[in-house]
Amino acid sequence: MTTTPPDVPDADPPQFRAQPRVAAYLPKTARGWLASAAALLYLAGTIGYVIGARTDGHPGPSSVDVGFLQDMITHHEQAIEMSNVELAGGEVPDVEAFAREILAFQAYEIGVMEGQLAEWGLGPDDRSETAMAWMHQGITVEQMPGLAAEDEMSALLQAEGRAVDTLFVPLMQDHHRGGIHMADYAATEATDPAVRQLAARMARNQRIEVGELDAARDRAQLDPRPAGYQPDDIPVSPAPHEGPDEHEGH
Repeated sequence: MTTTPPDVPDADPPQFRAQPRVAAYLPKTARGWLASAAALLYLAGTIGYVIGARTDGHPGPSSVDVGFLQDMITHHEQAIEMSNVELAGGEVPDVEAFAREILAFQAYEIGVMEGQLAEWGLGPDDRSETAMAWMHQGITVEQMPGLAAEDEMSALLQAEGRAVDTLFVPLMQDHHRGGIHMADYAATEATDPAVRQLAARMARNQRIEVGELDAARDRAQLDPRPAGYQPDDIPVSPAPHEGPDEHEGH
């Protein structure tokens, strides 16, 4: 497992532009292009890791490495679901831009993580019903920090217009904080160097994005505590000292 994610393509890269003889088969809407791009990123992540990650041994099913990848896949899946809701119903361009970025990068990272698990002969579902046992914090999957509760997701799905943007921002910030909590631990405790690197990059990018979402909310004058949102108390340590921030997107 030695590869690192490539840059996510721009919204309209040359390889996605319609050619006259295939135009009839290409998506007709911006949302269609977005879904296609996310699917291609997911596939690229999976193929890249299956091809590039060749090791003689690998962490076991109860390891930090495997537990982190399995739990983070589940975590990312909800972020993608929330981002799709924002893109379908939101109105604030700044917030929609974050949703597009999250959708693209986290779809790619799911492909990366599933590809690595496959290289080790495992899958996202080869797990017990207990999450975060690898952090010595065994809980149900639904209780993972940062995951939006069922009633919060229901409120997001029922919201319209700016109410979608208003609710999406704090829900995604809590979601990121939960991801940071897990990624910080894996960045130091995982045994596979590439898993540690992936976790560290996730934690760094999501810390940056929590602050960027604050700025986007302030610009749009959105309510920080909207109806339907239940603040989550998530233990997140301060960011380790690093060089200048380089937000790769998340």
